[in-house]
Amino acid sequence: MRVVNVPIGKRASLEHLLEESFEGWYLSHAKKTLVNVEVVMEATVDEGPVGLVMLKTLDGVIGYVYYIAVAKDHRRRRVATRLLDHSLNYFSGLSMRDAYASIEEENIESEGLFRSRGFARTNYREVARKYGGLRALNLYRKMLVVPGETLLCRPLDST
Repeated sequence: MRVVNVPIGKRASLEHLLEESFEGWYLSHAKKTLVNVEVVMEATVDEGPVGLVMLKTLDGVIGYVYYIAVAKDHRRRRVATRLLDHSLNYFSGLSMRDAYASIEEENIESEGLFRSRGFARTNYREVARKYGGLRALNLYRKMLVVPGETLLCRPLDST
């Protein structure tokens, strides 16, 4: 399996991965994000793309994992783990301070994936303590953390 960056002009071909992974508001937002997010990486095998991750940098020191999507017939094959590892390496290479991700509160599989890579639950109070209240509010807005989601964080100095 290879993980490669996908240029903006070739991202529409990955929509099928989003349709297999999300529904409702999340699917709609993921499709919009796919078009204009800073970085999209795809995991590819011989038959083509089997997963993707969407990444964004915030305020010059924070990496944010928007979405990870994996084709149904390639789940439980460590595709998401490889994508997350590549994401953390990407953010570390940019000297980001922290990496964040938000997941639905009841998404045990996603939380397990992120925890396996050193992410821990955080909240607005902790983000505000680290970055200041106004900046934390702006970060939450940029990350689009919505009610029913849990924010996760991992310091990147240990990558």
